Amino acid sequence: MALNDSTGYAGMAGAWADGAALAYGPLARHLVARAPEPLRGALALDAGAGSGVAGDALRAGGARVVAADREFDMAAFGAATGPAVTADVTELPFRSGAFDLVVAAFVVNHLPDPGSGLAELRRVTRPGGAVLASTFSGDRSGAKFAVDEVAAEYGFVAPGWYLGFRGTAQGFEDPGAVERAVAAGGFAEWTVTEEPVDVGLSDPGDVVRYRLGMPHLHRFAAGLPDHVRTAFVADAVEAVRRTGERFAPVVVEAVAVA
Repeated sequence: MALNDSTGYAGMAGAWADGAALAYGPLARHLVARAPEPLRGALALDAGAGSGVAGDALRAGGARVVAADREFDMAAFGAATGPAVTADVTELPFRSGAFDLVVAAFVVNHLPDPGSGLAELRRVTRPGGAVLASTFSGDRSGAKFAVDEVAAEYGFVAPGWYLGFRGTAQGFEDPGAVERAVAAGGFAEWTVTEEPVDVGLSDPGDVVRYRLGMPHLHRFAAGLPDHVRTAFVADAVEAVRRTGERFAPVVVEAVAVA
């Protein structure tokens, strides 16, 4: 889930691991569970690794994992558990056919040209191997909106990089768009699914903690005076509680055979 320094993702590995990973970890495990072949002994690439939740899921299944992320501190975070490189997922420093499996959890939706990104992931996957990719559906959770609305009441204004990212992601948030990108990436065989995933965050406080691990909200909250931040978090928790929903983001997942 890597972008360049102008996006606010630089220096976010610790905050991501402590907050955002509460949701992204279960979502990564859900995606990895779709692998069409056994993981044990497979050489897998965690592309756009972030703090490494997909890599953790792959290793739990017995795979050997290489992590790649455009942000140095994300790659360095991943290096604590195995090989990791700083690299853009659109231009990977690996030979063609190097991996049995490539996982790109919530990565391709960051790219202006998802088809080209998927083509590069296909290039580094061996023939017959699989690329697993996921993105959020346009059917967004009420809990996310609740936190964002409270943040706005406290003066949050979305930074330009985030607005640009949202604009890019909105073109890649339904099964049809994902299928078109997979086809443009040169795959001939794939499945695409869309479904809610219960990530196990039954406590509204954990939902808020996840949201405040996201770069745009983390930096805003960190810049508030302590007493204001405490009030903001409390109000956000109450807003999530009032939604009455069990947090289950709707995701679109693709399994494409190289």
